[in-house]
Amino acid sequence: MTQTEFRDDCLTGNFIDEFGGKQKAMYDATIVDKAVHLVRDPFDNVVSRFHLKRNQKQDNATWLKAYPNSVEGFRNFCAYVNTRLHPAEEKFPVVGERSNANVLVKYRETIPCYSDFVRYVLWHNNAIDTIDELSLEHLTLYYEDFASNHKETTEKLLEFLGLTHESDGDEFHGSERYYRDYFTSAEIEAVQELLRDIASNENWNLLRHYFN
Repeated sequence: MTQTEFRDDCLTGNFIDEFGGKQKAMYDATIVDKAVHLVRDPFDNVVSRFHLKRNQKQDNATWLKAYPNSVEGFRNFCAYVNTRLHPAEEKFPVVGERSNANVLVKYRETIPCYSDFVRYVLWHNNAIDTIDELSLEHLTLYYEDFASNHKETTEKLLEFLGLTHESDGDEFHGSERYYRDYFTSAEIEAVQELLRDIASNENWNLLRHYFN
């Protein structure tokens, strides 16, 4: 997905028409004033996509048995994914002078679910470029901060959005488990290299937080 396609996708949403039907519309970019950029640990993000896939396959017992909710299940799933060459992967834009083909081959052989990491870093590249293009006031938050410092992070978000704190709400769930142990140390180093290889400079300044 190019940055223009990403921007247009962000500006596209659904509305309910006068007959109660769902319609799709693209909104004018000038009505957007602010953006919240939420960043999550890349390893947790990729494993969570595996969990989402399992949820989507709940009616497929054979699939669930082949890819159980475990380290082994995740790695088996990634081994399957890495053997498939999706046409969309050939269209991955790559930052700098590196050839797309070389990037794909290099990391396909060393990183489980490598294409998810590529999509992850390109998504954040596009988010940053879109914020810059639209000259949006923005706030960047790290997902895990809602677990480690929930009150302060929530107050920061509410202040940015111009909202008042009405109640404490429900307890935050989502960071009780981290998934870096699903990867070997060599794979973690390869992911760091991949992210640094294709992240924009501004993006890498955000993502290096996970490798310090």
